[in-house]
Amino acid sequence: MRRRRRVFSLLIDLFERFGYEPLETPAVELLSVLMGKYGDEGDKLLFRILNSGDFWVEVPPTARESSYTLLPYLTEKALRYDLTVPMARWVAQHAGELVFPFKRYQIQPVWRADRPQRGRFREFYQCDIDIVGAEGVMALGEILMIVRQGLYALGIQGATLHLNHRALLEAAATESGWPSERFSDFCARLDKIDKVGWDEVEGLFRREGYRLPDWLRPNERGFSVVRDKLRSLPALEAEVEAVQSLLDEEDPTLQVRWDTTLARGLEYYTGYVYEVRVPGSGIGSIGAGGAYASLVADFGGPDLPAMGFSFGIERILTLISPSEEGNGSSLPVLVAWVDASIRYTMQVVSLLHREGIPAFAYPSPRKLSKQLDYAQRRGLRWVVVVGAEEERTRTVQLKDFLHHTELTLPVDALASHCGR
Repeated sequence: MRRRRRVFSLLIDLFERFGYEPLETPAVELLSVLMGKYGDEGDKLLFRILNSGDFWVEVPPTARESSYTLLPYLTEKALRYDLTVPMARWVAQHAGELVFPFKRYQIQPVWRADRPQRGRFREFYQCDIDIVGAEGVMALGEILMIVRQGLYALGIQGATLHLNHRALLEAAATESGWPSERFSDFCARLDKIDKVGWDEVEGLFRREGYRLPDWLRPNERGFSVVRDKLRSLPALEAEVEAVQSLLDEEDPTLQVRWDTTLARGLEYYTGYVYEVRVPGSGIGSIGAGGAYASLVADFGGPDLPAMGFSFGIERILTLISPSEEGNGSSLPVLVAWVDASIRYTMQVVSLLHREGIPAFAYPSPRKLSKQLDYAQRRGLRWVVVVGAEEERTRTVQLKDFLHHTELTLPVDALASHCGR
């Protein structure tokens, strides 16, 4: 939890530096809000909440024949799957009170009925930023700056941001002859390339009578291969050179490369899509996002473009080493007491608190050796010992377990010696 809070604190400071404001939304959403936003696979992973009351009596006999017809009568709500869709629903509700572009960050848990494994959980935190009412390379450039500064602050080096655009994928689907109404299926298949390879996915398309264009094949030259294709797409024609400048930027924390097959299977993406991976980590992406249009309008709000990014906190935590606690500087001071009064013991605790130093008294006057053993087992550095003699002389004994030292000093001088 200390590591998690440290990561949250670093990212919150970063987000607010760029003008983002905090937001929280409820854990429970109407099922109608969530369904159809994450593709068929995502819909299957929603944690549905059983309706309260005696709902069975209202189910008509015809609806009891299968789980598909029965489900709408059993559940009308679900736990949120991500933070973007609830945010869009909230923005639509409060659009009249907001100033656009609206920039928000949100750090809350989400739930997915997935099979738990390393870096994948049924309940996990997402850490999102979104700009509602902005799109294009400037918004993309800001998100890249935030990702780069965030990874640097967390001590993660050598990451790669894979970048693509849905317009390029739509062009590939059209050239291959793929039905436009099944575009999400096309993207879902491309997403499997990382797991099974290009040849396997291309063969799957070919066996069904579709031929993927050669320029779609993953290539180290990436952007240079598709530059002319991008210039022919209205959505990207004016942005090609600006995107090239983002790709050319050298930085040891985060490199950006064009990935022609990156699809991001979520239904609501309409523009740039991106994922951040650390080669050799073995945990997949540590952050992802994209541009989306009309999601706010889907909930009755204004038709606004938007772009966002989500840091994968759980996976990031597996990459960063625990913060060094060897000097005990972030741990509390233990006030051990033997025959001192409770009043004097608590005065010592209060004195440390007034100086901003965390401290607490051992809850019962056990043998001093037991109290010292407790401090060592907890890894505490400082122990203040008070007894009747210390109370009489207004002094304390201060033990430093890091340097194995001990000294007696006036109680008023205690705070200055506790290494703060």
